[in-house]
Amino acid sequence: MDTSSSLTLTCPVSEDDNPKAARIKQIVTERANECAQINKEIQKKTEYLQACTQIMEEISTGEMVAIDAQIAALIQKREETNERHIRCRTEMDALRDSVLSPLEERVERLKRLNRLQRSLTAPMTKLPVELLGYIFGFCVEMDETPWLLVLVSSVWRKIAFSMPRLWRYIWVTNVTPLGNQREWDVGGDIGRVTSVGQHTKCVTEAELIQVLPLSGAVSLRVYLMLSSYAARREQSVDNDLLSQLLGSPTSERIEEISLLLSGSDDFLPAPLSLYFETSYPRLQSLTLSSGASRWDMNFIRKLLSSNELSSLRLNSVIPWEIAPSLRWASVRHLTLPLDGLTPDTLNTFCDRIRNIQTLKAVPMGWPNASTPRMTFKLLEELDVRCETTHLCRLNFPSLTKLNLMSLSDHVPDVHQPWSLPVLSEFKATLRSRAVAHFLPSMTMPQLTTLTLSISGYPFEPLSAVTYPSVTSVILESSAPSSYFIGLLDAVPNAEKVVLLMTESSKSNLREIVTRLMDNTNILCPKLSEIHFGTEEKPFFIPMRPFPSLLNRCVDRREFASKRPFKIVITTSSRRNNNISTEIYS
Repeated sequence: MDTSSSLTLTCPVSEDDNPKAARIKQIVTERANECAQINKEIQKKTEYLQACTQIMEEISTGEMVAIDAQIAALIQKREETNERHIRCRTEMDALRDSVLSPLEERVERLKRLNRLQRSLTAPMTKLPVELLGYIFGFCVEMDETPWLLVLVSSVWRKIAFSMPRLWRYIWVTNVTPLGNQREWDVGGDIGRVTSVGQHTKCVTEAELIQVLPLSGAVSLRVYLMLSSYAARREQSVDNDLLSQLLGSPTSERIEEISLLLSGSDDFLPAPLSLYFETSYPRLQSLTLSSGASRWDMNFIRKLLSSNELSSLRLNSVIPWEIAPSLRWASVRHLTLPLDGLTPDTLNTFCDRIRNIQTLKAVPMGWPNASTPRMTFKLLEELDVRCETTHLCRLNFPSLTKLNLMSLSDHVPDVHQPWSLPVLSEFKATLRSRAVAHFLPSMTMPQLTTLTLSISGYPFEPLSAVTYPSVTSVILESSAPSSYFIGLLDAVPNAEKVVLLMTESSKSNLREIVTRLMDNTNILCPKLSEIHFGTEEKPFFIPMRPFPSLLNRCVDRREFASKRPFKIVITTSSRRNNNISTEIYS
């Protein structure tokens, strides 16, 4: 086929005969030209294919062999380079071991010497040993283990081991592990030890023998925690350990014992009274929890008969048949059990505790109508929930702190006079009627802090009574603003006031602030700050209407009293409970 020849078509129809014939002829001519162009491109590609075929034949004949030889040479060269690299790496490692390693060791040694020099020149090292020992003792009293001090430095280790008072806290238990226990690797002859707060935990007699000599001859404070549930898992406490700790001669050094037993009697250790007879001449503080008396009555009787016992904490009711063994005359601090003790039971032996200084966890309803009239000469702190009329049956000439919650709405119109000559802090939860009729009967010449939580309707105004010695006041109530203002009139020398208004009285804030701005009859002239709400009990009030009023109040108070004054408002959002505090000063 001749691709260079042109295609010629003859149309039998002339252009004059039909107009469409000319159009058909034009289209046919265009298609013929396109076909000629395609033929030319086919010819070029055929020539290119022939040239490629010729190149492939030339490569297959001789040049392919040369390329394979070049590839093999490159592979061999790469292998030689790798071997050379390996030899260089080996030589570098050897050079580093011989030159750099000694230099690195010298750098580390210099760093250690630098740290040692800084530790020797630290301000703490310049303190006298006596003062450093005082700091150590303070840390341990704050419930920090002395084993932490031992691991700081050799100097601290020497000082800590030379202070027997740091090691007098011993915890014996069969409960492992405890939630707050920590383990320490002390090294030396001691090895690994376990601490619970400031106490050193001892589970075996060997651990006790290892730790006990560190305390020298100082008084010991022992926490004994035994559980029958742990004993069921073969974690019982060896009686040799208890005998070593609570028997003679160690018993003569014990100053405080906390005894906590839980579980059934079958799994408790054998009574200690079966193994030894001893006394506790130094025992000053004793804590008895549930199960202690039924475990070993004779042992408890020995503890209660100590001549120096001054602090007694009862977490359970002890059988009162062993109460005569207790030397009540020496007890100064008594914590009663929360459950199981009735007011009438306390009335039976309240005559024996007339010389105590602190009485805590008093049963609800004591004193009552059966409580004998008596005087607690040394009592300094009291927390009671009773009727106000019955409380007046007792005299407290040394009471400095009283927390009272009234249990009855019935309050007589006239109370008998009740004097608390040295009371400095009074916190009471009362009905409004008790505030109106009970507080006026009280004489508190040295009262400085007054906290009142008042409830009950109607809110009877406080009678004409003032407490000129009060400097700090906390008032909580849902009463109207006039009631709060009347209470503030009773404390003319108050310097700090906290008002906790419930939701029903939040709108009274403006009235109280307006009253504080009155310069004709100044409310609490010495007042330096007033708080509306706290973080625990914030205000739920809109803040937008008040800033200008609060700022004017601060300016007028400062101008009238010639002293700084500020208003603190703590609010909480109802949507997300975010607490915010704004100070106006």
